[in-house]
Amino acid sequence: MSIQLIVQEVPEQPKNLRINSQQSRSLQLTWSQPFAGNSPIEQYHIYYKQISDIWQNAEHIDIGGAQTVVNIQQLRPAKAYHIRMSAENKLGASEYSEVVQVTTLEEVPSGPPLQVRAEAKSSTEISVTWDAPERDHWNGILLGYYVGYQMSLTPEDKEVNPTQGFSFKTVEVRSHFGGETVLTNLNKFTQYHVIVQAYTSQGSGPPSKEIAVQTMEDVPSSPPESPQCDVLGSTSIYITWSPPDIDGQNGKIKGYKVFYISVDELYETEPEVVKSTNQYVTIENLRKYTNYTVWVLAYTKVGDGMKTKPFYCRTHEDVPSAPQAIKAIPASSTKIIISWLPPDLPNGDITGYTFYMSMLEGGREEGTHKRLLGPYVEMHETVRTQESATYQFWLTASTKMGEGEKTQVVTVPPNNKVPARIVSFSQRIVTPWKEHLELPCRKVGAPAPVTIWRQDGHNMETSARKTIAKNGTLYLRECQASDAGNYTCSVENTWGKDEIVYNIVVKVPPEAPNLTVVSSYTDSLHLEWLDNSHGGSPILGYVINYKRDNGDWEELQVDAKTNSHLLSNLWCGTRYQLYITAYNKIGTGLPCDIVNSYTKGNSPVQPKHSQMITNNSTSVTCWLDSWGDGGCGILYFMIESRVYGRSTWNVVSNHIPPTERIYTVSDLVPGTKYQLKVTAHNNAGSTTAVYNFTTLSPQGVLYNSDHSTPVSHLSDLPFYANFKLLLPICISLLMLLALVAAALFLRKRKLSNQARLASSSMSESPSLANLQNKQNRDQQYLAVRCNPTNSAPRGSNSNDSGSFGKAEGNEYIEDICPYATFQLNKQTYSESSYSGNVYSGPYHSVRGSFVYHDVKPESYHSKEPEYTKVRRKVGRLRDPHSESQESDNPGSTDSEVRKILTLHIPITEYDTLGSESDNDVSARALNSAKYRAQRDTQDETSSSSETTPTSMTRKSKPPFAARKSGKPGTGGKRHVRSSSGYSSHNEETTFSISNYPPNYQDHINPPARFSDANDKTAKTQTSPRMRANQKLQREAFQINV
Repeated sequence: MSIQLIVQEVPEQPKNLRINSQQSRSLQLTWSQPFAGNSPIEQYHIYYKQISDIWQNAEHIDIGGAQTVVNIQQLRPAKAYHIRMSAENKLGASEYSEVVQVTTLEEVPSGPPLQVRAEAKSSTEISVTWDAPERDHWNGILLGYYVGYQMSLTPEDKEVNPTQGFSFKTVEVRSHFGGETVLTNLNKFTQYHVIVQAYTSQGSGPPSKEIAVQTMEDVPSSPPESPQCDVLGSTSIYITWSPPDIDGQNGKIKGYKVFYISVDELYETEPEVVKSTNQYVTIENLRKYTNYTVWVLAYTKVGDGMKTKPFYCRTHEDVPSAPQAIKAIPASSTKIIISWLPPDLPNGDITGYTFYMSMLEGGREEGTHKRLLGPYVEMHETVRTQESATYQFWLTASTKMGEGEKTQVVTVPPNNKVPARIVSFSQRIVTPWKEHLELPCRKVGAPAPVTIWRQDGHNMETSARKTIAKNGTLYLRECQASDAGNYTCSVENTWGKDEIVYNIVVKVPPEAPNLTVVSSYTDSLHLEWLDNSHGGSPILGYVINYKRDNGDWEELQVDAKTNSHLLSNLWCGTRYQLYITAYNKIGTGLPCDIVNSYTKGNSPVQPKHSQMITNNSTSVTCWLDSWGDGGCGILYFMIESRVYGRSTWNVVSNHIPPTERIYTVSDLVPGTKYQLKVTAHNNAGSTTAVYNFTTLSPQGVLYNSDHSTPVSHLSDLPFYANFKLLLPICISLLMLLALVAAALFLRKRKLSNQARLASSSMSESPSLANLQNKQNRDQQYLAVRCNPTNSAPRGSNSNDSGSFGKAEGNEYIEDICPYATFQLNKQTYSESSYSGNVYSGPYHSVRGSFVYHDVKPESYHSKEPEYTKVRRKVGRLRDPHSESQESDNPGSTDSEVRKILTLHIPITEYDTLGSESDNDVSARALNSAKYRAQRDTQDETSSSSETTPTSMTRKSKPPFAARKSGKPGTGGKRHVRSSSGYSSHNEETTFSISNYPPNYQDHINPPARFSDANDKTAKTQTSPRMRANQKLQREAFQINV
């Protein structure tokens, strides 16, 4: 026997809950049969609620345990629900299943928008605002609204189709879910009905209640119809018309205006205006036989409407007025000329003139004679039959309506004399420019009178345009504005004189207005202008010409009643050139100066890298809507890309519309560095930005980038166009050049110091220097100019020292010691000689500047003068150590080579200017040649004491001793023993120095700044400059060294 134990329990929770079908208000739920717990499931409990509700308030459905499908009804559209269920047997209910979330489908809104309001904004616009429908009636997500409008319909039309004739405008939903819009391009002064409907993805909901609103009034857009003119007489007309078309009235017609003006005055003066509330009007007090231009318009409370086309009326004819003027002038003793001007108001077509003449003899009238003349006759000649009679004349003009008024009576008394008279009349003539004028000046008189024309009181000069005929007529050809004025014709003879004046008015085109740009906008410019002279005729209008850069000229005509205009439909951020011209009845004037102006706006503004670029491993996304338009709408984008470091750009797209907010560049290589160039274009220009980025690796890792600047402007430009790179380079180059210049300057200064030290390195031994200072401290120190280059051309060993004292240098030896300092150069051993100012010894040569110690004259009692500066040759002194040849004596030293010579030779001149002129040099050369013969016959001798250089004896010699060849051993030379202990071949050195007269001190004139103020002798000395014709005297002397 077997026993089966069955354990019963509550069932498990239902599993695999699924939504099989889903509608806006119902859904079908299915599930799998769970384990029943060894007891049949009796029923299922299904609970559902909206997400925002709690489970305690949830709806529930109970179904039998055998079912696994249930339909849930009465749900709300577009709502999210939570659903759960449990199974129940006789032991109890299971746990709840997992929660299933489901959203019902959307439906069209079930309620209309609320608070719909409509208001007329202008004669063609209505503003409409509304609130969203109640939230429960949305039945989904509101996407927007349909605003319908139509003109008012009859009740019958509304019953057939409530929306018949509606025009709809789509409006997106706003943040507060309501909406507003402006309906445009509506008919003026028309009633409209407006409705609003909300819509979801499933369609539109019910419309709101209709709202009636009428657009505002405006001026009539249609002119009155069927205008007509009837002439009532010579001074009145009758005008009739019909109202404008009903669609063009645009409001309530308040009345009509009738404009009229004579054709001759059209554009010259403002027309006359007559108002009427009727559709007819009678105009009176018009001019006779005058053609009038008439037009009519209707007006509302807003303003005047459109005018009718001009139509014309001519008043009837009437008799004319009297001729303007009449003259009766004796042309001779038997002839009288009568002239006249036509009537000012002909009042019709002149058919002829009636000429009247009467004669008075002895105080009684002998009868009146009448004669008919043609319509174009303006002068008549009659014969004086009785010389003693007085003649009277008058005249009338006639039209087809009859004879007009007569002129005044003119009288011609008896007279045997014929004074100068003019038959023509003074007149005012108004003419447009470039017309020909004829100004007659017909004259009579005996003797024949003299004719003189004057313009504005001055004698007129004739020209090609102004000529005077033999009969006195003045012709003006192609009149200009400068021809306006008064022209006077004068005639005179023995018996009288006469004159007439023509007042000429020349009308010309107007002058150029002054144009200015008052303000500028992104797409328009506000212009204003001021008129100048209108040229004698009213301005009828203006023409504005304008063009943008690289565009064509366009023109716009503007009415004369305005002096400003808003020039619209322009390019944003663009330069425009503008000028304006004015025109009148005569023509168009000159243009004003071109005015340049810019509309507002700039080229596009690039965004930051973080705003513009989003990249992954194989693509990069460009957020084009992050670009700023700079005030001008972006026209299109251009995108290019390249691998970083390459020179060639690949065009991704060259014309991306601005409406495309996002653009993706694909097919990139992962982990690669790229550059993306984006160019945005608008009317103001273009902006290019280069963005650097690195694509991600396939694993989504961003490699480190070695570039530091993610965004750059035009980074592909060459280095010389990169300011940040070019500036440091330029600064570095300038610093390098400054260092090089400083080094060169220091080197030059160092070399100059070395040369200065070399030139001053020759100094005597201390003992000898002290001795010389002690011997010469009471001496007067003077400087002598020297030219070391003079010795060579004159030959060595010459006795002539005429070049002594010549200097051409520009430098001063600053510090002169009380002894002479020489620079000695080593030379080959040769017999010493002296030529000019160069001393040649066995191992040295003396060059440079000398300071001589002079013997004090007995009359000299003043103190010693200061040292005198000596000008020296620019060329540097030679360095005694620079010679390549060594001394023949191995025991010689620098101190032994250097020699100090104290020469007691006076100075004959001192050039304060530093050098002699070329004329002075030439004069000295001529003097040297002049006395050459005398020097050849004279010898120089001198003696010297062995103890002191100052014990010098002088002998009077003729000036300029003869110049000799200067050979060694020649007579007249004195020997000087060297004090150095070394001897030359002859052991003596020969000097040949110029001999000076005993009164040489008269020639000494040291500079003022070196002389003593108490030196009275110096005040009597001659000029310091050597004259070209001065004669030099020479003196021989000997010095022991």
